[in-house]
Amino acid sequence: MTAMEMIVSKSQTPPLGATEKMIIQLLQEDGRMATVEIARRLGISEPTVRKKLSQLLSDGTVSVRALANPADLGYEVSSFIGIATEWALLSSVAKSLRRFPFVENVSVTTGTYHIMLKANFETLSHMNDFLLKTLPEIEGIRDTYSFIILQNVKNTVLPLLESELPGPSGKE
Repeated sequence: MTAMEMIVSKSQTPPLGATEKMIIQLLQEDGRMATVEIARRLGISEPTVRKKLSQLLSDGTVSVRALANPADLGYEVSSFIGIATEWALLSSVAKSLRRFPFVENVSVTTGTYHIMLKANFETLSHMNDFLLKTLPEIEGIRDTYSFIILQNVKNTVLPLLESELPGPSGKE
């Protein structure tokens, strides 16, 4: 995938129907909700919910994860790091950054920094080593700028767009 393809890539899955959107909305409210309960709330059969949920999982529309507080896992420092790259090496730099287990997110962005990543470090010394020793070894990185997160004010799931919410019946 070239740098330009990486930037403009969109979902290759078909548009979501009303039922799929309602399943997602219910699971965002309670990620452990049983398929029987989802079916009851939507007024559809449980096998239909299982089939639609299986499709949502297999095509990557939704995923199941346990979100843990980094501090509770022993990470003392969380940060955002902006990375300026050589344009021709943007894709390979982004792929290289995915390999670090403490890197939570790697995003290609517009602006001064071509990549923004969110990383969690055990200590400030670990962050320092990553910035001053590890990143300079990755070919294509020109510059970095780091932001230590002092406090998370909001951390939530993304809601469905108002224009995408199904009608009053919740059925297609």
